[in-house]
Amino acid sequence: MRPFLFPYTIFETPTYYVLYLLAFLGAILLGTRKAQSYGLSPVRAVDVGIVIFISGVTGARLFHIFIEAPRYYWDHPIRVFYFWQGGFVLFGGILVGILATYIYLRIMKEQIGKWADVIAPCLFVGIGIGRGGCLAAGCCYGRPTNSILGMVFSDPRSAASPLNTPLYPTQAMEMLFALFAALAFLKIFRKPPKVPGSSFVWMLVFYSLFRFSIEFLRGDADRGLFLGGHLATSQFIALGTLLGCLIWFAWAHSRSKPIS
Repeated sequence: MRPFLFPYTIFETPTYYVLYLLAFLGAILLGTRKAQSYGLSPVRAVDVGIVIFISGVTGARLFHIFIEAPRYYWDHPIRVFYFWQGGFVLFGGILVGILATYIYLRIMKEQIGKWADVIAPCLFVGIGIGRGGCLAAGCCYGRPTNSILGMVFSDPRSAASPLNTPLYPTQAMEMLFALFAALAFLKIFRKPPKVPGSSFVWMLVFYSLFRFSIEFLRGDADRGLFLGGHLATSQFIALGTLLGCLIWFAWAHSRSKPIS
């Protein structure tokens, strides 16, 4: 893969950050179009996207610092600010982004459920393109494999370890899943669903199930492993998210029942 664009020149740029910026721009563009089709303001969609981006990056970093590697940053506090070295938890960014966006939409007195349905496919687009950055950088890599799926990282500046060894392409697998899911959601939810917010909750369900499953193929132990290395941080978050989704569906179902 290519961890840097224009390597060994004055224009050298981490591919990871370029693709994450493109992920943000792609999600914003889709969000403005989706907002219009749902009868919402495309200008507000840009504002919502900025809130998600800032809170998402902050949340992803905080989850890494306080959940995955608290001892490391306790011993090296200055490295909290070393963003260029990586260290982000995608699930943390999603959860903090949800909270921040909810607060923002409440303050602006917007239709939260309807906006959530606009955001759902946009998040999948952002995740899909963003995971392309992980693939280029070599982070979030898979376990060694002898299958035909094996992908080899050879650049010494790649985050993958070990180098020159076939690894499960977990970044590419998540990228393809997210982009396919985005297309599916755009096709299925062309119009606002009957229950506002339901497509967003379904997005969380599908992503949580996928993320819980693919973590078994991941090989980067520094993402946080528990129970003797059997479960990762993101798997616990995925289980908690699924539980929250089930509670939401039960709540939504109870509200839809006629009062006798």
